[in-house]
Amino acid sequence: MMISGMLLAQISLSVCCDLSGQSFDATEKKLDWWNDIPGFLNEQHRQSLATVDLLLRQFPPALEEPPEHRAALLLLDNVLHEPEAAARPSVQTFFVKRIEAVGKTLQETKITKGARIWKLYNDGFIVRTASATVAFDVVTGKHIRNGAFVLPGHTVEDFAQQCDALFISHAHPDHADPIIAEAFVRHGKAVMVPEELWKEQAFSGRLLRLRCDASAVQVVSIKDGAERLSVVNGPGHQGEEIPNNVVIVTTSEDLVFAHTGDQSNQKDFEWLDTIAQKHRVDVLMPNCWAPDLPRMIAGFQPAVVIPGHENELDHPIDHREPYWLDRIRLGNESSRAIFMTWGESFDYMRQ
Repeated sequence: MMISGMLLAQISLSVCCDLSGQSFDATEKKLDWWNDIPGFLNEQHRQSLATVDLLLRQFPPALEEPPEHRAALLLLDNVLHEPEAAARPSVQTFFVKRIEAVGKTLQETKITKGARIWKLYNDGFIVRTASATVAFDVVTGKHIRNGAFVLPGHTVEDFAQQCDALFISHAHPDHADPIIAEAFVRHGKAVMVPEELWKEQAFSGRLLRLRCDASAVQVVSIKDGAERLSVVNGPGHQGEEIPNNVVIVTTSEDLVFAHTGDQSNQKDFEWLDTIAQKHRVDVLMPNCWAPDLPRMIAGFQPAVVIPGHENELDHPIDHREPYWLDRIRLGNESSRAIFMTWGESFDYMRQ
């Protein structure tokens, strides 16, 4: 891969700045890290993540992925597969700054055609069309460690104010976050959850529990009834027993977005294999580790695939799914895949 001299200079500059843009004098930094392995690793991660951030901003995700973007994701995999990555201040700052930026961007972004899809942490996505802004499995990160890896309250408020609806696939805390749900409910937004989730919460009565029926189209009103979403809520499962909603959401523009949560039950292919016969799907957001991912994609036949659930830091290293493994699992379906990480967005236009 060839990188221009100008870009190399920019990368060198990036490692002399933190992700908030505050520069420092490199000569004032420590010149050795003997007997400070945690400090050494944190500084090494900080240097790497500054380069990742620069490359992601200069080479955004695309169907024909720039090699620089692919290199950034590989470098990110390397950082996030350090066992104590979630405890490193450099990783926490990278996470917060990139997701904070999405909250701010939502306030400024108006869509007139097509859709913009943002990828958040883990399996979280936000989709905006001209008529609706829909969130899927958005979490704060509070479930990781002791809460140090967590979004600030103002970013949660940004999401709740800017989005019209939130879909939660299943009860696991890397997908279902009561802090997020409460904020959405408080702002009068529609929150769709599995049948048994959060019945003990004070806001439980304001949650919507759509029936699980892959053959039924249900209507969800948003924007005080001014708009609506058409929703198919499929009866999926993580493993054999954990209910996991697989949702297919159609907006007023007839754009169709599918999110699969942690769908991973082979028996559900009985109905997953037939999705494309009933629905034209524009964007599929599957969990990257789903068994037989190409078969799932064949069932939906989407125009674009954006895999999710990479680098969940509450998972052990061997289930902290890397981006390089996405490509192997997708096989020939990689040609329709958009690889994205925290805070990135992709503009979709139906061809």
